[in-house]
Amino acid sequence: MNRVIYSDMPVPVKKINYFITSDHFPSISVTGSNCSLMCQHCRGKLLESLVHATTCDELVEKSLFLHKKGAKGILLTGGCDERGRVPVSDIAPAIKTIKDRTGMLLIAHTGFISGEEASALKGSGLDGIGFDVIGDMGTAKEVYGLSLSERDYIQSLQAIEDSGLMVFPHVCVGLHFGELRGEFHALEMIRDVKPVTVIITGLMPVAGTPMAHIKPRISDFEKVITRAVEMFPGTPIVLGCAHSSGKDREEIEKIALKCGVSGIAAPTMGIIGIAEKEGYEINYYGACCGIVPDEKIRISRIC
Repeated sequence: MNRVIYSDMPVPVKKINYFITSDHFPSISVTGSNCSLMCQHCRGKLLESLVHATTCDELVEKSLFLHKKGAKGILLTGGCDERGRVPVSDIAPAIKTIKDRTGMLLIAHTGFISGEEASALKGSGLDGIGFDVIGDMGTAKEVYGLSLSERDYIQSLQAIEDSGLMVFPHVCVGLHFGELRGEFHALEMIRDVKPVTVIITGLMPVAGTPMAHIKPRISDFEKVITRAVEMFPGTPIVLGCAHSSGKDREEIEKIALKCGVSGIAAPTMGIIGIAEKEGYEINYYGACCGIVPDEKIRISRIC
């Protein structure tokens, strides 16, 4: 006789966070449209659509305006100098003023950074830094035009962590002209610090660049995301806003959901519908995906 055994164990609830930036968390380029590197995949094109503020006064003025319009925070970014650095530390006084007057979340893409610069940014009130990690130095040379060592990346990651700033490293799938090269090693390098989030992005085809018609393989996203989830069991793994375009974008999001990411940035309507049908508990946040979810940045469902 077969017996039916009932279990009192609760069924785990599937959860997913969706991060929406737009007006909630705009990006400001502190170098305007200028970039000394002019990398193969960007050529400065990605800076053109951002808000530009190249002086402390201009940054304060535009940030206060954005806050008045309802922004919950700002990403400070920009073009790099010839050493791969974004001059965010130069505008530390403006960051302090913005933080004191608005209390907004402020995060930055700094590129390579010293301990002194990271400490100054921590003192200004900056909340965290997103840092791109490349695990293959040949890729850094061929795509960025930078002659670097693995030690350069580790030192910047350590400088950010030692300063007390949140660090959320980014690993880009297919940065080497669409091919996997160094992504798994980049994840190993990130293990040297304690990231609050690990963000997986992907090469974006940008018109007017040498890599305009190149996309990573969808299957490569599955490989990298799966490895990240395995390597960082206690850390949120998030699919960043840069993850291809067109039909590929939703397919990559489906893979990310299946692989167990905790969040997806700039989700398509398709993946929102899929998560709803599959019974996920869905939360929406008006912030950059590197930010740890908080009630202060929660927003209503997007249409």
